[in-house]
Amino acid sequence: MSAPETTRVTILNGIFLGLLVLFFFNREGLYRWDVFVRVKPLVRRLVLAIATSAVVYPLIRLFVSPDHNLAYVPFLLLYFVVCFCAVFGMRLAVRFVEINILKCIRTEHVAFAGWSSRMEKVLIGIAREMKQFHTMQGYIVVDSHPESVPDPDKGYREIGRMQNLQDVLEANKVTMLIVEQRMVTQPELRLITSACADAMVNLRIIPAAFDIWTFRLSVRALNGVPILGINDLQYDHYGNKLLKRMVDICGSLVGLCLSVPVIAILAILIRRESPGPIFYKQTRLGLRDKPFEMYKLRSMRTDAEVKTGAVWTVENDPRRTKIGAFMRKWNLDELPQFWNVLRGEMSLVGPRPERPEFVEDFRDEVRYYNLRHTCVPGMTGWAAVHGLRGNTSLEDRLDYDLYYIENWSLLLDFRIMLMTLAPQRNAY
Repeated sequence: MSAPETTRVTILNGIFLGLLVLFFFNREGLYRWDVFVRVKPLVRRLVLAIATSAVVYPLIRLFVSPDHNLAYVPFLLLYFVVCFCAVFGMRLAVRFVEINILKCIRTEHVAFAGWSSRMEKVLIGIAREMKQFHTMQGYIVVDSHPESVPDPDKGYREIGRMQNLQDVLEANKVTMLIVEQRMVTQPELRLITSACADAMVNLRIIPAAFDIWTFRLSVRALNGVPILGINDLQYDHYGNKLLKRMVDICGSLVGLCLSVPVIAILAILIRRESPGPIFYKQTRLGLRDKPFEMYKLRSMRTDAEVKTGAVWTVENDPRRTKIGAFMRKWNLDELPQFWNVLRGEMSLVGPRPERPEFVEDFRDEVRYYNLRHTCVPGMTGWAAVHGLRGNTSLEDRLDYDLYYIENWSLLLDFRIMLMTLAPQRNAY
């Protein structure tokens, strides 16, 4: 091979090796901020990326050009050693400048007030994103809801009460306070805002999701005055409604055809175990609170509500039949609702319809509960596939229903349908 050809091959090998190293750097997440600023993950991932490149490159080279010439191996090892030292040294230098000179990175001292499942998710998210650049100071007891505190096994400690908020923030050097809006009154919220401003604390509020359409809130200036408004929801667009209805019609026809033999077998089992009707008809509220008759396969005794009236099912409910418990676990008792979908009273996916007797109470317990009735109810829904059914938190269920309405798409519908095939939590 002539000198120009050797030079060309060497340059091509160098370019290919460089691209290979960049690929494995990216694969190991070496361009992520959290890995960049932490020494141990940086060393571990850098070694892994370079070692992988050192194995893959010779294999590819021998496959492309099987000349078995290993004279390049010492130069390859030298290349990787120089690569490791250069990258590691440069990142240590940048890290030193950021932390000690520019001071771009600081440790947040986090505290929170008000406990809920949403607060727990936020704290987990903060721990995942900020990693060692945050310390959890503890929680502040809210005077209006003193019971709203985490269980001791969660590992959070009490650092003070709301009535001494200013002193608590300063004594614990809190730099970020997270507040669950559901658990504080308006006067307490004003106190928190004022105290955080005086103590220069970064305030974060988890809003009551049903007070606003959280993800669609926008700000518009009219003649210099800011106005809050709600962007159009995808669900409300005529074209999307038409598309969803077409999917419902096709899906319900296919569902009815496929479910006929299953319903026939279940009907025999229902009749053998518990004499009485096979199908169960129940009044539910649909779009805009319009009542309709929802059909189900009977999963309980015929006298299930004679003495108690309308009540929620509970775990190990004695009113269920054996086949009924099985059907509820796998959602098989819902198969006749394909007929409701075909008639337009329900959709394949949407907030689960409730009984009128329950809705009357829910409206008093949960503000803006009727927002979930702004769309057609579904055979399954975002809340249902997350186990929020039966005797579970109404607020959490409403959060999931509103999330679905705000973020509706056909892909989300198909995802929920697939999730429904798995056994459901709280399917009593």
